[in-house]
Formats: sequence, structure tokens, C-alpha cells
Amino acid sequence: MATSNNTVTVLCRMPSGLVLDLYDETALAARAADARRGHGAMAAPVPRASVRLAGARRDPRYHPRDNRLLGMAGRTEVPADFWAAWCAQNPDFAPLRHGLIAAERTAERAASWLREHGGTRTGLEPLDPDALPVVGVTRRDAA
Repeated sequence: MATSNNTVTVLCRMPSGLVLDLYDETALAARAADARRGHGAMAAPVPRASVRLAGARRDPRYHPRDNRLLGMAGRTEVPADFWAAWCAQNPDFAPLRHGLIAAERTAERAASWLREHGGTRTGLEPLDPDALPVVGVTRRDAA
């Protein structure tokens, strides 16, 4: 999957993906000012652009039967200017800060990033059914 100079490959390690919304900051500031002046209820803001990121379940190696997500990530080509603007608008977004979503200039660099960071647990991996604690009747409870 080759990328052009005006796109980046965004990796999303969240299982079901994520929708990134970009808002007009001037319109958001105007809405906030209206709310402070008491001008009625506010409707939800309308994004000026949105991108849906493919999640880890869209990784070509993912198989639903195994349900293994560690080391997997969805890959989405995103316009570079959208990505830069979205990152500037959401610098404290937890998935961005903690490496659940990341971008690289090329698909090859994205694959390299995933090889390097893919072994880090995200906390979103499914539980191993063979490693679950046994819950049930103990000898003391049976007596």
C-alpha cells in the first residue's frame, strides 16, 4: 500500500477503530460564548471533517476465532493536513498520548512502528479463557 506525500498511514490499535472529528475552532468558541451568555440550549457541534479509522480487528492477520489483538492494528490512509490539524486540536487525547493511535509517512514506516510497539499491551486485548481465575465452591463452602 503506497502513500503519496499528502497522506499518512494511521495505525489504530483499538479493536473497533475510532472516528476522528475535526471542528472549526472559531465556531466552537462562538458557541461557547453564546452558552456563557445564556442563549438557550446548545445543539451538538457539527464537524467540518471526519475520518473513520480501521481498528485492530481489520488487521489482515486478525482471525475472529483466535481473537488475538496484541500486535495488531488497523491501517487507514488519512490526508496529512487533516491529521496535523486533528493532532493540534486534540493533543491530550488519551489514545494518542498512549500510542493506541499513531501515524507514519509511509506504510513501510507504519509497519516498522507496529513491529516496534506492537508487543506493548493496550489493555483492550480480550481475556485468555484458559487463564481466568476459577470461581466456584471451595472445600470450606461445601462443608
